[in-house]
Amino acid sequence: MSRTTAAIAASATVFALLLAGCGDDSSSAGSPAAASTMPAPSFQVEASKAGMFVVSYRNAFPKLAQGRDDAAVAAVLNHSCSEIKAGKSEADTIATVKKAAKNGSTEATTEEATAVYQMSTLMC
Repeated sequence: MSRTTAAIAASATVFALLLAGCGDDSSSAGSPAAASTMPAPSFQVEASKAGMFVVSYRNAFPKLAQGRDDAAVAAVLNHSCSEIKAGKSEADTIATVKKAAKNGSTEATTEEATAVYQMSTLMC
């Protein structure tokens, strides 16, 4: 399965879960991992949405998720949502996603970062 197909499947899964009526949870998704060199995101997605994102992200991007805890993966969504909420352009948000998704020497492709951006627009 190609990464694009996996990303689309992950997006569809997240969208389906959102439509299924998952309950709101006002708690935060947790803090970003200490290993991240990015500043803390200014926006925290609800824990239930962050959990759905983490599962989808791990399935769609195993190399980017490898060795990262749930809080570090959720931070990718939180950074993306911070940019979206601040009114940043799609290109700027995708650039931020690339930075937040970087896992050691493994960097997100533009295609992967775009898929994360698209998932984020549904969850923010």
